[in-house]
Amino acid sequence: MTARNGMGTVVVPLQELLEAMSDGVLITDENGRCSYSNPALDDMVGAKACDPSLGEDAPGWVGLPHQNDYRRFITRSLNGRIPRRPQSVSWNLMSLDGESIPTQTKIIPMHNGTGPSAALLWIFSPSPSEVRVVQDPRRRELEAMMRRISDELGRFGIGGSGATADTVPTHPDLDLLSRRERDVVTQLLQGHRVVSIAELLEVSEHTVRNHLKSIFRKLGVHSQAELVDRLHSSSVAS
Repeated sequence: MTARNGMGTVVVPLQELLEAMSDGVLITDENGRCSYSNPALDDMVGAKACDPSLGEDAPGWVGLPHQNDYRRFITRSLNGRIPRRPQSVSWNLMSLDGESIPTQTKIIPMHNGTGPSAALLWIFSPSPSEVRVVQDPRRRELEAMMRRISDELGRFGIGGSGATADTVPTHPDLDLLSRRERDVVTQLLQGHRVVSIAELLEVSEHTVRNHLKSIFRKLGVHSQAELVDRLHSSSVAS
């Protein structure tokens, strides 16, 4: 992408950084319109978060109690009344399938010096109980490469665990899950997000989210992070 003052368009190196972040990122330009959302935010809300046609309107994934707050920040920015220091608020987002996502939200003004209005950088950090398992794609690639090296070493009897990328975790509670739910758990433990799990299993993201809801209900957990922590603490790779 080409750089432009006011962050109406994201500079390529910055975009690469934002797309590697686990926190959700939204950018609204100096006209109050959405210009960018990163993959973590899209994944968090279950849809493309940035809709340029919204203007000052709040996106549907901003929880109803906070939609007026969102509009207020946009209006204050357009009128040149937004403080130059970052603002921190606690907001609930709403995923496409109706899941409430508590976040600590930081709104950072980015003045370009040519007028009173400012582009806004919104960073949505899920509260600890809602943290998703999101990893830098380059880290996932490195981990996959290390697994392949381990497999090759195992073939020749030279150390390595011999574990493959498709290793299925074993845990007594997993007997409660269907085969497809176990597939989702396997991919989740390997660091995949909803989007990539859907691609790997060749199903829709909505289907993956429904599997996760069923898994949470059966295992008595409330988030992906809680599920991963529980299985990592006591699972043994088969």
